[in-house]
Amino acid sequence: MSDPVQFWKDCSAEFASSARAPNSFFVRRAALVAELVSRHLSSGRMLDIGCGTGQLCLELASRGFDVHGADLSSLQIEIAIQAARGMLDSPEERFQVCTPDSLPFEGAFDLIAAIGVLPYVQDQPAFIQRTLSLLKPNGMFVASCTNPASLFTLVTVTRHILSFRPKRAWVSTLRNLVRTGLSRGSCVDVRAARQCRSASALDELCRQLGLTIEGELDLYNVDWGFLDEFPFERRRFGRLLSRHFGWSHIGAYRVGSGASQSRASGGR
Repeated sequence: MSDPVQFWKDCSAEFASSARAPNSFFVRRAALVAELVSRHLSSGRMLDIGCGTGQLCLELASRGFDVHGADLSSLQIEIAIQAARGMLDSPEERFQVCTPDSLPFEGAFDLIAAIGVLPYVQDQPAFIQRTLSLLKPNGMFVASCTNPASLFTLVTVTRHILSFRPKRAWVSTLRNLVRTGLSRGSCVDVRAARQCRSASALDELCRQLGLTIEGELDLYNVDWGFLDEFPFERRRFGRLLSRHFGWSHIGAYRVGSGASQSRASGGR
């Protein structure tokens, strides 16, 4: 297992560039996650763990949320601060660097998001339990997991094989894609990791931790635009396909026994 801080230091510039590119999957995903959240929560104090360059925070701030973001990458936090200038008050206080084991904010939150974070967490049950301790009663937790058996992985692996190069980097990328669905792999030991690698696995873990399912969203992330064009308008069969063959599954979960388990809005 590699050092997660060093991992993100090494790849943060590349990720920050792709994440803020026009029509980037990550920009679109942030907007869709904000829509998913808004269907179940109108406002409140929000924390985005692994906020990156701040796209989700800015999306939710425009919808009335009191946003805060934390990330291991100082470069991405600086970009988030610059992006928030003129839109949010005191962006330096709202976006701060964290460590793998601690967050720079105090108090409880109505909403905590961890989008694109879980694939880089060695022990996901422990991480989610720590996160839930920061939520208010009846608060919401929104997280995503990556499906290695997705259409995106199949397409990307096929293209990678067709571009064969007898180099170690080529072999490493292929191994990472097959194991994790990520071209870079991650900073975890996948053989020993306690991770959810499917929508069903993430749902089951969250149920075991006392959460109820509010809604969900599945994105393919392939360059066939029609697949992800209107994800909230999929019919039952389309939702079933995207749940099993989509690359990024986002679940919205509620703390407390009063939470609705209906999936009518943005769900299955």
